[in-house]
Amino acid sequence: MFARRAWVVAAVLGLTGTAYAQPAPDPAPPAPVEPITPPPPPPTAAPPPAPISHVRRAPPPPPPPPGTAGPIRVDLNCESSGRTKACPAFLLGFIDANKVLLNAPRAAADVSLYVSIQEVALADHVHMRFVGRLPGAPPVIEIDTEIDSRAEDDAQRAQLEPVFLRGISLFVAARFPDLVTVALGVPDAKTAAAAPPTRPWDVSLNIGGFGSRTQQYKTYNGYTNLNVSHLDKTKRLSAGLSASGALNRQPPLMLNDGTIVSTNTDQWALNAGITGAWLYDDQWSFGGHSNWYRDDPNGQYRYTVNAKAGVEWDGYKADDPRGNRLAILYYAGFQADGYNLRDTLGETTAAYPIHGIIADGSIRKDKVGLGIELVVAGEVIHPGRRHQITAAPYIDVKLGGHVDISASFSVTKRELPPPDPAAVDATDYAVLSRLSYAEPLAMTGSLNLSIHLDRTNGARNDRFSDL
Repeated sequence: MFARRAWVVAAVLGLTGTAYAQPAPDPAPPAPVEPITPPPPPPTAAPPPAPISHVRRAPPPPPPPPGTAGPIRVDLNCESSGRTKACPAFLLGFIDANKVLLNAPRAAADVSLYVSIQEVALADHVHMRFVGRLPGAPPVIEIDTEIDSRAEDDAQRAQLEPVFLRGISLFVAARFPDLVTVALGVPDAKTAAAAPPTRPWDVSLNIGGFGSRTQQYKTYNGYTNLNVSHLDKTKRLSAGLSASGALNRQPPLMLNDGTIVSTNTDQWALNAGITGAWLYDDQWSFGGHSNWYRDDPNGQYRYTVNAKAGVEWDGYKADDPRGNRLAILYYAGFQADGYNLRDTLGETTAAYPIHGIIADGSIRKDKVGLGIELVVAGEVIHPGRRHQITAAPYIDVKLGGHVDISASFSVTKRELPPPDPAAVDATDYAVLSRLSYAEPLAMTGSLNLSIHLDRTNGARNDRFSDL
C-alpha cells in the first residue's frame, strides 16, 4: 500500500515539473487509477518538460498562406457578345454587386472569366470558362446556360446570375470558406415537368439601308433578304433570297482634253441559294449547295449558277460551345456562267465541272485565338484556265498582363479569262471601277498592337464618355 501511494505522489510531482527522484515501480503493474489534472504552472515558470505518460499533444495549425487577404480579383473577357447585355454589362454588374469580388485586369487577376455566346433560335447559349490561380480551387470550371434574348433585362439577369455565382463560388470558397453556403432544394412539379415542345424551323425577313446627302454628293444603299432554315442535331437545311442595290451621285471628272467623265454609279445584285448537311457522326458529314446570282449590267455576271456536293471532316463537334472548328471539306459540282463583257477567249457564256478543297480552323482557348482558311478550287478539265488559291490566317494573343496582339492576312491567287480589252469602254467609270475581279492577285492585311497598364480598383464611371 505504501509503495502504491508513493508512485501516485511521484507521478503528480513529475507532471507539475518538480524534479524528484521517482522510485522504481513494483514488479507487478499498478492498478488503474482516476486521472489527476495537474494545476497550471505559474506565469513565470518555465514550460514543463514532456510527461512520462503516453499523452500526445496535437501539433499547432499551420499558419495561413501569405498574400490571401483581399477580394477575389476577376478579369472578364467577352469573346462574343450575342444579342443580350450578358457580357460585359450584366456580368460586370454581378462582380460589382458582390464585395468579395473585384473587377481587375488580367495582370492582377485571381480568376479569368472567358465568355462565349452562340445564338440558338431565340436563346443566347452562354458558355463561361473560369480559369483560376488560387490554391485549393480547381484550375478550370466550364458552365453553360441559356438566356431568352426576348426577355426583359431583369429576367435575363435572373437567368444568368445563379450560373455565374455557381462558378465563381468555388474560387471564393478557396480563400473565404465561411462566405459560401450551399443549399439544395426539391424540384417542384413545374421544374420536373418535361421540356416544352420546340420547333426546328426558322424564318427571317431583313430589310435595311442607309444613305447620305449633300448638295453635290448623294449615296443610297439598300438590301433585303428572306431566309428559311431547318436545324437539329443531325441535319441542317437553309434557303435564302436576297437583293441589294446602291446609288452614288457625285461631280464628274474633266480630262485634259475637255472630255467629261461621269462618276455616277448604279449597282444592284440578286441572289438565291440553298444548302443542306447531314451528320453521319460527330466528325463526318455530307452535304451540298446550289446558288444562282445575277449582277447589274456593269458587273461581272449576267448570271452564274452552280451546284456542289461534298464530304466534310471536323475535329470538333457540330455544337462545340465555344464555336471551335478544325474542318476539311472536299466538294465537286458543275457551274454555268453568262458574262456581261466578252472575255479574252471570245466567250460570253461558259459551262464546266468544278471541284475544290476547303480547310477551316478556328480555335480559341483563354488568351490565344488562332484561325486559318485555306481554299484550293478550280475547273476540273482545264484547271489552268479557272482556279483560285486562298490563304487567310489570323491570330489574337494576349501576352502577359499588359500586351495584346492581333493580326490577320489574306492572299488570293486566281486565274480566269479576263474581259476582252476591246469590249471595255475606257471612258466608262462605272465599268472600270468594277473590274477588280479580273486581277490575278489580291491581298489584305491588318496588325494591331496594344500595350496597356490598367487600373486595379474595379470602379466604373461612364460620365462625359460621349465627348
